[in-house]
Amino acid sequence: MYTSGLGPALVILVLNWLISLIIFVGAFFQKKEGRSTIFILSWFIFIVPLVGLIYILSSHFLNFLRRSKNVDMSEVSFSQEREKLILPPDSETEMNYVPIEDAMAVSDTSSLRRLVLDTLRNNARKTISYIRVAMNSKDTEVSHYAASIIMDALSECRSTTQNMIEQMQKNPEDVDMNLLVFEYIYDILCLKIMNDIEQRSYIYILDNVAENLFANNLWYMTATHYLWLTDMFLSIKDYEMADKWVKRAGIYRSQMLDTYKANLHFYFEQKNYSAFFECLNELRNTDIVVDEEILNLFRLYKTVN
Repeated sequence: MYTSGLGPALVILVLNWLISLIIFVGAFFQKKEGRSTIFILSWFIFIVPLVGLIYILSSHFLNFLRRSKNVDMSEVSFSQEREKLILPPDSETEMNYVPIEDAMAVSDTSSLRRLVLDTLRNNARKTISYIRVAMNSKDTEVSHYAASIIMDALSECRSTTQNMIEQMQKNPEDVDMNLLVFEYIYDILCLKIMNDIEQRSYIYILDNVAENLFANNLWYMTATHYLWLTDMFLSIKDYEMADKWVKRAGIYRSQMLDTYKANLHFYFEQKNYSAFFECLNELRNTDIVVDEEILNLFRLYKTVN
């Protein structure tokens, strides 16, 4: 019976077992979202001695070589082009619309309040949709009158915004009104129909509305709200204000896709590419479901690194 190769084989098995055990124990000291991956890795090394370890080390080495290449950052884009969405009507809400005079006569206070807010929201969306139609029309006659249409609608938006803010200031803790004002001003800003000075001033008005929401109804602020604020301040290159909302998103809405996106946009705009790729890699290792923007970044990063 040949036993000359038994000693080295036992040494390899023992070392392999020790390495898998160390990795298994080390998993308990990792972040929760990456712990399961390390557990699986340790079992893989244990079940497939030597070959499993060589396979994992080789993959990490090849990945390191690819990452060492320079990335053409001009390939990276955070395009905010919007698609035209056709949303189904909200039948349940619209069927409950009645004249406000009738509602005041027969409805309870909460129902009347909901009716008024829904009416405000519906009218606000209609005004913004009119502007979009005028801006996007390819008809030469429509485009001829688009400027006057936009000016009239913009004047209505200014007046509506002012009235909404006054109502919000009367009752700062009214979360429904606060969210309505926030989303309305953001939608107007996204149209980019104001001149640079007015666009900038309205971004700071949006910040004031957000500060009120943050102070009185913090947990109604979603990661998307933080992303919107970050992008708006990045658009006017106010990095200090953008950093304020990025940090708040990290504290109150961590492990959210839009929080990662806010960080990525901020790092990219400041050309902090090391932090950008570190954040992207961290997002890749989470269980968060990503959108098309992040998928494109994953593909680009995998291709050029």
